[in-house]
Amino acid sequence: MLLADRRAHERGPVITRASGRQLSEQQRAAQQLRALAKPYPFLVQADVEGFPILPGRYGQIEWFDGRDLAVYTNRPRLFRKLWAIPGVKRHQTGDTEMRAVFPPEALEQVAGVIRVRRKRTQTSPRSLGNLRSRVTSRSEEPRLGEGTGNRSG
Repeated sequence: MLLADRRAHERGPVITRASGRQLSEQQRAAQQLRALAKPYPFLVQADVEGFPILPGRYGQIEWFDGRDLAVYTNRPRLFRKLWAIPGVKRHQTGDTEMRAVFPPEALEQVAGVIRVRRKRTQTSPRSLGNLRSRVTSRSEEPRLGEGTGNRSG
């Protein structure tokens, strides 16, 4: 078996679009992370390389390898809290930053520790009222002298 074929076999089946084209690794990661975050109103964003992250106040949750997720934080006081969650394993630890790997089942607990941002929703009638279009008193027609290039009037 060729090396490229072996690597493709180890990664598992390739997800394709309806058009038959293969999805990039970033697109597959985004699909998987969105599916995991769907039961929760977590905000999913792309990092500079295009991989999905769940940004939080004290760190971020990242897609790791398709089976597990990773959490990054630069808050040393949170290291022990994160490691205390069942399933969280140290991956890289420095003096002031840490990255750990965890199973998707621990997503809600890890997200609570690093305070993952949630999608904003409009739920109150007052805020929904702000979304409706309103009739304004200003006319949409240009006033005299506007747009003609004539400053004198």
